Amino acid sequence: MIYVMSDIHGCHALFRKMCEKINFSEADDLYILGDFVDRGDTPVPLLLDCMERINVYPLLGNHEAIMLQCVSGLPDEATPENVTEFYTPEGLEVYSAWMQNGGSITMTQYLSLPPKKRAELLAYLREFRVFDELTMPDGRRFVLTHSGIEGFDPSIPLSEYPLDALINARPQQGDRFYDDRTLIFGHTPTLTYPEMQGRAEVLFAETYINIDCGAVFHEAGGKLACLRLDDMKVFYV
Repeated sequence: MIYVMSDIHGCHALFRKMCEKINFSEADDLYILGDFVDRGDTPVPLLLDCMERINVYPLLGNHEAIMLQCVSGLPDEATPENVTEFYTPEGLEVYSAWMQNGGSITMTQYLSLPPKKRAELLAYLREFRVFDELTMPDGRRFVLTHSGIEGFDPSIPLSEYPLDALINARPQQGDRFYDDRTLIFGHTPTLTYPEMQGRAEVLFAETYINIDCGAVFHEAGGKLACLRLDDMKVFYV
């Protein structure tokens, strides 16, 4: 079976609960469309868990992108207490933006790792793809990105879009994408769409599917969603 999740945002317990619910096994494949980190209470344990699973395929989200900017090049002696000493003024601006966007717990947990494990995790993050394309046995085709596609043009290959167009787009419910394949993304919690009236459910539009149901906002009704592409069944925890 092939599954897709997105925007887990450090909710490692919810992720493990979902894996149990779908009976995820080594015979299955799971694509996670970015934003593993920030906001939730266990972003680094979530990353380390997924890093050990050979059948989990990670895509880069905007939160991983800014994390990479902030942790790349940090020396082994960096700690949560002294980390700001190692940034240039420009780097400090990026770091401050990350902290304002929920990065504090991720940075603290990352810097709590021994240097060797930090290096392994950093190497893993650098391997994240920006998009994926899938063709199912029945011929159905899917394009996977973190956020949709800003400035979409069907004549532009995915590899030619700037990074920002694939990790920071904000598609509206009436937007159209490919006619011959379905775009799947997260990034924008579906409960924020006026048409959803606060419902945290996977949004099936004509040419795309948004699977971000606001997992980290669980107390406000958000859910972690998982879409099984084989039969298009949706699971929630």
